[in-house]
Amino acid sequence: MSEMSEPRRIGPLTLTLGYTWLNAGGVMFAGLTVIPLLGFIGFIQPYLLTEVFGIAQEVQGRLTGNLAAMQEVVVLLLMGIVGASSDNYGRRIIMVIGLGFVALGLLIYPLAQSEFQIFSYRAVFAIGAAIVPVMYGTSLQDLPANRSRGLLLGIGSIMTAVGMVVMSRNIGNLPGYLTELGISPADAGIYTCWLMVGFALFVALMIRLSWRSGQVAQNQPQESLRTKVAKGFSEAAKNPRIALAFMTSFASRGDLVAVGIFLPLWVVQHGNDVGLTSVEGMRRAGIMLALVFGTSVLWSPVMGFIADRLNRVVTVVFGFSVAGVAYFAMYLAKDPFVTAALLASVAVGIGEIAALVSGGALLGQEAPKERRGAVVGVFGLVGAFSILCTGYFGGIVFDKIGRGAPFAMMGIINFLVVIAALVVLVRAPGMSAKEVRAST
Repeated sequence: MSEMSEPRRIGPLTLTLGYTWLNAGGVMFAGLTVIPLLGFIGFIQPYLLTEVFGIAQEVQGRLTGNLAAMQEVVVLLLMGIVGASSDNYGRRIIMVIGLGFVALGLLIYPLAQSEFQIFSYRAVFAIGAAIVPVMYGTSLQDLPANRSRGLLLGIGSIMTAVGMVVMSRNIGNLPGYLTELGISPADAGIYTCWLMVGFALFVALMIRLSWRSGQVAQNQPQESLRTKVAKGFSEAAKNPRIALAFMTSFASRGDLVAVGIFLPLWVVQHGNDVGLTSVEGMRRAGIMLALVFGTSVLWSPVMGFIADRLNRVVTVVFGFSVAGVAYFAMYLAKDPFVTAALLASVAVGIGEIAALVSGGALLGQEAPKERRGAVVGVFGLVGAFSILCTGYFGGIVFDKIGRGAPFAMMGIINFLVVIAALVVLVRAPGMSAKEVRAST
């Protein structure tokens, strides 16, 4: 019997037949690096707006929201095609291409000299942002047997959360370190972005060496990309649990916008109001984000354990109820420099990971293997549409209603997913908890 005739096991984790320890390590390395790499742009944005681009504070909320919206328009145009393409050509090669666009975008973005250039250069980064998360998400779904899906998603979330903590606590402090060396605040922002360019290229090399190709249609007649994208949408029409999974994508991706974009902007602006510098505000934002993602690390294996032992629609009800409560807690904190805001950051970390793991486990369970790239692409496309909406409307409510308003908005959306999940649970609950535990 060959060593590839049965699935590999790594402790309690069972891999899909054909995947090796090296492939698993490569996907986990991607989890540690690629999503934090994309999140960097939102984290550094308040600093760039103030110190590099010289944008007035009273319009920063609008500009931040519009930039996020523009990026997600690009993502919307590309994401479905990206997922379908990976079924035909492989996850690995398309991921490497995506990281190349991320690197190029980070190279030129801080050099923008006008609002037009800010949007144009950010669009280059946006092409990479359309490719990278779909390839990581699809590879993460390809890797485990179904009975280990929740655990693997939990581990992947741990890796991403660790990466986000490292980014927020270290990369976020780089402008301050550089200015202490005598570099101007504007140049410090530019050099920080350029350091991330080198990191993006390093990540691309590691993925090229460790990932499996991921080409699932190599022994089948290749369908056109249009056909594959259409089938990705049609799966939701046939299967209410996939439709629910798409709804979870809308909510959970909007959650990430609230945390990754509007939380730092809220903290930096409030810090300026009370006489702190942008660097000091960034440090406080880094502490809060470290709490969010650090809590995610601790809660990820718990949520993965839950997802592998319950009906996965029930898991969605639980996960999004927790998330809804958490975002309202952040809204009620009001002042980011009080203890209540730190406690709310912990709650958001639990809620965010609960939403991501529960929705991802349901998607992976229900998506057909031969069209998984296309279905995950549509899942990502729905998430991109959410980021577009959250970035746009979040920017409006941030400027017009209050800096905590985007969190209240996301609390409402999370509870709407809970209502939809309860309807699906009654009408089409899918695999029982016993069937989940026995599935391959």
